[in-house]
Amino acid sequence: MREAVVVFVNPAAGGGRGRRHGARAVALLEAGGLRVETVISAGPGQLEELAFREAERGRERIIAIGGDGTLSEVARGVLAVPGAPTILGVVPLGTGNDFIKSAGLPRAWRAACMRLAAGCTPRAIDAGQVNGHWFVNGVGFGFDAAITRAMLRRRWLPGPLAYGAGLLDALRNGVAAPACSLRWDGGEDRRPMTLVAACNGQYVGGLFRLAPRGMLDDGQLDLVWADALSAMQVLRHAPSVVRGTHEHLSVAHFARSRRLEIDSAFGMPAQADGELLGEDVSHLSIELAAGALRLWT
Repeated sequence: MREAVVVFVNPAAGGGRGRRHGARAVALLEAGGLRVETVISAGPGQLEELAFREAERGRERIIAIGGDGTLSEVARGVLAVPGAPTILGVVPLGTGNDFIKSAGLPRAWRAACMRLAAGCTPRAIDAGQVNGHWFVNGVGFGFDAAITRAMLRRRWLPGPLAYGAGLLDALRNGVAAPACSLRWDGGEDRRPMTLVAACNGQYVGGLFRLAPRGMLDDGQLDLVWADALSAMQVLRHAPSVVRGTHEHLSVAHFARSRRLEIDSAFGMPAQADGELLGEDVSHLSIELAAGALRLWT
């Protein structure tokens, strides 16, 4: 008999969507023929440790039920075991679910369960490290992370509303643009910057297609940064970023690289996969590991 699939459920995901639908998602996976062992998260950080243990003992298949933060937490545990055979599946019950949009996976949790139960096709995707911290979707510095910080106070709101409210809160608190130095493979830039992002996927913040050319398996980070912007400029350009049509803007800059170093004149918020790394960060060292994670598709 094939070993059971370990299913990690985060009941706090998506402002309580994990609690409302997690058990139903597990039942649907079982109805589809999967033999599962269910683990309910008791709090932040627990799933990373449990996923590490499962990957270390050679567990073949794991499913994360929750949002981008849940996926990132489980992925960090798996990625901490070099050469682990573990294949990671996703059932989206989060606020933004940015990762699955780039991965081309079902956005509805029922459809995701049915697809996972239908079979396991592994796909090697890239992952990255920022100051030694693993991520799968992307890293943001400056205004991008300020939105995340504000949004995290409104997890109880539905996805787009939470991020929209986060955007307005961040604007009310002011748009800072410290003098920053960027260094990447074959290039560098120095100027005041409102935000800097290193993207593995295309989407951030539940709404924004910040890196419209991003691919999870191309061995490159898509780098995006913006000049010093006023609050009115941010609002004016936001619809273009939502659509992913901002590449023509003179205030936006783009590059591709496996590595990025960010140094700032003063500390700013930073986030990875929608979770705050800190609120007073002045240096980030980011590097991509091509094909580091196996995704269940």
